[in-house]
Amino acid sequence: MATIQPFKPIRPNPIYADQLVFTTPQAESVAGDYTHNGGLKPLKTLLETGARLRPETPEGQEMAYLDIKETLQNLLGEDRLWREETPGIYVYEVEHPTYSQTGIWALTATEDYMDLTIKVHELTFADSVRRLKNYRANTRLEGNPVLLTYPPDEKINSIIAISKSVPPETVYSNAQGRHRLWKISDPETLQKLTQAFARLPDSYLADGHHRLESACLLAKEQRQQGLPSCDYISSLYLASDQLRIEGYHRVVVPQEPVNRERLYRRLLENFHIHESTGNHHVLPGEAGHLGMQLDGQWYHLLPKHPNDSFDAELLQEKILAPVFDINDPKTDSRLKCAGGEKALEEMDVILRAQPQAIAFTLCPLTVEQLISAANARQILPPKSTWIVPKVPYGLLIYQHNI
Repeated sequence: MATIQPFKPIRPNPIYADQLVFTTPQAESVAGDYTHNGGLKPLKTLLETGARLRPETPEGQEMAYLDIKETLQNLLGEDRLWREETPGIYVYEVEHPTYSQTGIWALTATEDYMDLTIKVHELTFADSVRRLKNYRANTRLEGNPVLLTYPPDEKINSIIAISKSVPPETVYSNAQGRHRLWKISDPETLQKLTQAFARLPDSYLADGHHRLESACLLAKEQRQQGLPSCDYISSLYLASDQLRIEGYHRVVVPQEPVNRERLYRRLLENFHIHESTGNHHVLPGEAGHLGMQLDGQWYHLLPKHPNDSFDAELLQEKILAPVFDINDPKTDSRLKCAGGEKALEEMDVILRAQPQAIAFTLCPLTVEQLISAANARQILPPKSTWIVPKVPYGLLIYQHNI
């Protein structure tokens, strides 16, 4: 089951959305020059990442959160952001150049996570959870939804189709795709939708493990202290046939250069190693096949003793821990992660800056594998999945009113 409810989001005035949400290439150049013709920083910078630039001292964080609150009030007062007056649940569609994805955007009860109604599959970084919890406690803002998936449901699909039969209320476009929103505010339709979600057999957290865990920890602490609690979190639900998973890769940056011959000997204990023909990037297309770049050369790594481990587990158990002594991928600063369509670019930047670094590429999990791991309560290493879509920050902002 899933416990959802409507909400009253804060959303950008369409006149300023191209800058605030950073959705068009033209806006990137304008917003990049914040002083030119009243150019605006993107909302993610104004309301979220700016806090990370402040020193992590009580005084520094207090100033950061005061700035965020003042900035939000100014944006609302200047009519650059609008606060919805009536609650609703939203149909959200993102149209990419070659495919589209459609889901339901609502609030989800944090209790669903705490009572294991929402099933998870990834470890989290303790420090990330801590920072997100502090941010949530001090700003009460959510600029992005967590992403959940569920088995396709005929009733939910029907409500989505009916909602999309009229023109969307909001449309934003950029080079990567087009974002559309339809608001559902009719009480009868809202009731049917919440009941349909309540009848779902299962729901699975696809993306946003750190945000959801931090939200639940905060709500628990608030209740223990007798304070009003933030009991809901902004959530986008996509049926499993709408979800897409891309590769999430690793770069190891050793503190000292690695002896190439010794590394080969260690890898050969568990893998067959083949050079990539033409030294092309290795992006594995099947499970159990890893790629590696070392000293500018790409290799295929094929396990000598295949098993049912997921590739992230295979890499951790057979290479990262025994070869590089990276036993806790959550905290080890030598391990970098890169995912999505720009992963190779990000890895190349690291490899150029750190010539001793070694890259490993993994085959993406399938949606079926993600669900299977969650059903088995199997927790994968952090950053095991790169989930699409990545919703632009600020399309719908939820602020807790407590």
